[in-house]
Amino acid sequence: MIFGHLDQTDCNEIGHEGVRRALAYAKEHDLSLLEAGRNEIDGDVLFVNACSYDTRALEDCRFEAHRRYIDVQMVLEGQERIDVQFVDALEAEPFDEEADNMFLDGAAAASVVMTPGTFVACFPEDAHKPGIAVNGSEPVKKAVFKVLV
Repeated sequence: MIFGHLDQTDCNEIGHEGVRRALAYAKEHDLSLLEAGRNEIDGDVLFVNACSYDTRALEDCRFEAHRRYIDVQMVLEGQERIDVQFVDALEAEPFDEEADNMFLDGAAAASVVMTPGTFVACFPEDAHKPGIAVNGSEPVKKAVFKVLV
């Protein structure tokens, strides 16, 4: 997992080329103009999903993980907490190959509070539980870059 702030991150210091490309795109484009849903950048190699939702109580959120894609999540409006844990430390449900997704249960190893400008890159070994309310439920607008592994 990588956690940082766009304004304080030198993309050249990020070790994964696809994550560097996602962060560079975010720095060069106004993400608030993204259409809801999938927005193309480089076909299936790099794209960004824009979404809006209300944050929820911790018990209403679940860990998820992906095998084909790295998630680079950025909150554009509002704030949310994201819990993280290694996939191997959690109890996993069967993996859905078509959706590139699995849900997992267990305790978090760490939490980050996401505010506008922050990002978290979750690799295939990083389970992440997004959408957790910080100070009660609030609307969040978010960009989730999908980076092919």
